[in-house]
Amino acid sequence: MKHIARLLFFAIPLIFLASCSSDDDALDPQGDINPERFENLEIGNADFKVPQANPDLHTQFDYTGKQKVTEIYFDIESVNIQTPVGDEVDWNISNHLIPKDYYEGQINPHVHYHVLFDPQNEFIPSTRPAEGVYKLTITVVEEDGSESVLSKEFEVVKRFFDVEVGHDGHVHFGSDELHTEFEYQAGDNTVNEITFELWFEEWREGQNVPVGSWDKVLHTLPEELYENSSNPHIHYHMSIDPEFPVGNYWLNIYVKDSGSEEAVKLSVPFSVVMDE
Repeated sequence: MKHIARLLFFAIPLIFLASCSSDDDALDPQGDINPERFENLEIGNADFKVPQANPDLHTQFDYTGKQKVTEIYFDIESVNIQTPVGDEVDWNISNHLIPKDYYEGQINPHVHYHVLFDPQNEFIPSTRPAEGVYKLTITVVEEDGSESVLSKEFEVVKRFFDVEVGHDGHVHFGSDELHTEFEYQAGDNTVNEITFELWFEEWREGQNVPVGSWDKVLHTLPEELYENSSNPHIHYHMSIDPEFPVGNYWLNIYVKDSGSEEAVKLSVPFSVVMDE
């Protein structure tokens, strides 16, 4: 009898541990659920750096699910930030639902979504997040109501100053160049490379993408504009197609310095307009 009791004494904890292990397979010490289902995450960039000069927060990830996704929502909270000054705010968002057309009916969606700093002023926000560390929590809900959760910290950084693209954000139709000007502050590091990526809606037949889809052109700036500099002031006129139609465009500015593996990405909207 004592022998049986001793066996039960050891067996019960093992059964309990096995049960807990089965229930908690999806959990990790950070409180995430099924974190392995999230891949290729970008918050600002792959280093999770977000320039304060942006109009929004760029996010991107691939999700591998078990059933169709029915909801995705974001929560953002500040972790360790500088005291807000001027138009800066302690940026916090709760239960921000991503529109369903980003994932509806998909088991394994690729999600590319931008959270506006100021929903009332899409391109020129009246408020921006204060510099510092924030946490983004992504919650994905599947058809059976099960949830997958991933939390990652990102940093809002002040690197770009006095940014100009075009003149007051406009370029006249027929122009063959785009005026750009900005200062980049790399601190103790030096700038290694600056690349421009111009995004536009394709209007021509037989191009890389169908008419109406977003296309892009890449342009690397000459090294003499920034070589061995920590705080270069860039003034550059990028060649553009004078046939670019009237409409809205984006210029992504990528700056890679000696202190980061990934380039810091700034996205700036501008418009092509007709002469008045």
